[in-house]
Amino acid sequence: MYYNIFAYMRNLGPLSLMILLPALSAASDVAVLKPGARANAMGTAFSSVANDPYAIFYNPAGLMNLNALDVRAGLGRRFFPQAPAGEASLAYTRPVPNTDLIAGLGYYAVRQARTWSMGELAAGVGGRFTFKYLQHPVLYGYSAKLLSLRDPKSGHLGLGADGGLLFASNMGLTTALVLSDLYLGLGRSLTTFTIGNSYRLHDTLFAVDLKVRASYSEVFYGLEHNFFNSLLQARAGKGVALNGPDYLVLGLGFNAAPWIIDFATSIPWKGFDRSAGLYEVNVGYRFGAPTFTERFVGEGVAKAGALKTQIDDLRAQKAGIENAIATSQANKGIMETDLTMMQSRIRDMTARLRDLELQIIAAEHRKENPKPVKAAAVLPKPEKWPKFHKVMPGDTLRSIASRYYGNPSLWERIYEANQKFISRGLPVEGATLEIPAPPVEGK
Repeated sequence: MYYNIFAYMRNLGPLSLMILLPALSAASDVAVLKPGARANAMGTAFSSVANDPYAIFYNPAGLMNLNALDVRAGLGRRFFPQAPAGEASLAYTRPVPNTDLIAGLGYYAVRQARTWSMGELAAGVGGRFTFKYLQHPVLYGYSAKLLSLRDPKSGHLGLGADGGLLFASNMGLTTALVLSDLYLGLGRSLTTFTIGNSYRLHDTLFAVDLKVRASYSEVFYGLEHNFFNSLLQARAGKGVALNGPDYLVLGLGFNAAPWIIDFATSIPWKGFDRSAGLYEVNVGYRFGAPTFTERFVGEGVAKAGALKTQIDDLRAQKAGIENAIATSQANKGIMETDLTMMQSRIRDMTARLRDLELQIIAAEHRKENPKPVKAAAVLPKPEKWPKFHKVMPGDTLRSIASRYYGNPSLWERIYEANQKFISRGLPVEGATLEIPAPPVEGK
């Protein structure tokens, strides 16, 4: 049945160039195929990971995850229900001189002998910008692409573009939004929207991509685990079936920097005798990158430095705690001394209270039994002036005049006698003011 459909499509002319496999869903378009042994081993759930040169095909924003000249090349073989197809790929990234941008270039070709072929060329650039509501800078990227689809009777060429964003959080979650395969000249839309998420838990990376093309959507899963200080990576993911049998992709990676080697292979779900999946290998070289030994030693030195810093911090905390204990003990001695003094004052005040109680009793007795007193003219003693007043909080010239003269309007008399103790119209707190005699009535 598949062969009949394919033969019918070949007779459709240009339309067969966009739908080289059965046309019942978007998954039938070979244009969904992407290169990269690492990305394919993770089930192409790579839009939010995108940290090798093949990011140019999955999310150009990921180019900003690279900061050195990096070259990757790969060969692979894919198995379709009709016949196998060979593929080759090349990806290249480098910083753009005098800017903060990273440029990327990629080429990908797939060929099924005497049946069809596909070639894709992509060139893009990545950058970053800050958004005050997000925890980390937002990475962005865009690329221009040229897609060639051919069969023995006809060929078609399309010009397209990709664009993507990457958002990271402090919790280790990275989110990707990608709009890709915006092609013109192919006679139909291949536009794909991808939303991806990845999360790293210690040495394990989990990734998932939801890809939507027209009315078709599919979820892809990926997993990567690091061993031996990231020297070795093991990967697994859900493969792109293209109307063939479903299969699981497995992969291995060797990060023996500056050389990087990645492998991907597939296992069909319904038996090893089914023709489905792929085998792929990539070899890369990262220029200027430290070797694995240097990186291992560097990480060891960094960890040792971090431990030394932690030890210094703990020693500082210990010294701080010892100082706090010594201070607390000193404060305890002072408080014990204060407590002793307060107890002594309480004893003194208790004795005075008893004396006052006796005096009150004696005064009440004298009141009840007064002695006869001869009447005598008592002349009031003349009041002595000047008087002196110590300024208390809240005192004003008017309140002091009211206290001593019974008339707040006489405040100017106090002011004239104490100008050096007056500041901004108020007496200086704690100062002793001289209170002159009040004016004689009639004068």
